Amino acid sequence: MTKQQEGLARIGLLFVRESIVVTVIFVNALALFMDAFPSVHTRAGSLLHWVDYGCLVYFIIEVLVKTRGFRAFGAYWRQHWNKLDFFVVVVSLPVLAGPLVRGGFDDLALILLLRLGRLLRFTRVLKYVPNATRIFQGIGRALKASLGVFLVLFIVNAIFGLGATLLFGDVPEAEQFFGNPFRSMYSMFKVFTIEGWYEIPDQMERLGVSAQILLSMRAYFTVAVLVGGLVGLSIANAVFVDEMMADNTVKVESQVKSLHEELQAFREEYRRDRSP
Repeated sequence: MTKQQEGLARIGLLFVRESIVVTVIFVNALALFMDAFPSVHTRAGSLLHWVDYGCLVYFIIEVLVKTRGFRAFGAYWRQHWNKLDFFVVVVSLPVLAGPLVRGGFDDLALILLLRLGRLLRFTRVLKYVPNATRIFQGIGRALKASLGVFLVLFIVNAIFGLGATLLFGDVPEAEQFFGNPFRSMYSMFKVFTIEGWYEIPDQMERLGVSAQILLSMRAYFTVAVLVGGLVGLSIANAVFVDEMMADNTVKVESQVKSLHEELQAFREEYRRDRSP
């Protein structure tokens, strides 16, 4: 390897060294965070956008170095974290057009895809979280196991939402909450979370809704809280947590089974030794 190649290799290491990558990620996140403050954006928005632009260029070079100009793209793509990195960089590519667009970055920032790409870059730090792979594997198992529970909750929410539309949709004061099934499903979902489930009836009371409708609404919400909130969401949480802990549970069960087998073998050997 020539000195020139050695020099290029050392430069390439600067773009794949984890400590430097994490530092750039946090600098990028800090720039985005500070730019979200109107006062900071007014004073230093252009500088922060150039910092964001420089971070993106760094990430693009990082991908090129890791893939050796895409000659080693197959090996690079086999790692799941690299897939996330590549997706985030690709989604962020519209930022490169910032200096070329009339009006600069401010006009381009109106594009939702660009904003999403800038924000997603911070998710790259997730792979540096200790035991990140096991955590996300547990989340994947939990989501699969909870799919049936979520489907049941969706059906229950749809039933309660349709019922609320039929019962209260014709009340003028309640139209903003129950005017159609979609509004009702959203309102009932808030009831399921047991947060402010009493606020809608109280607001209806202040608007002068009749006592009979208020009584029906409060009774309906009480049933919804019991069925969807206390029972449904509790079951969903229990299933999710149980699957998240499945790795530890399986390991403990395996150890207990092994100990049980050893104990059985010891007992049989002890009986043979005691027999005449």
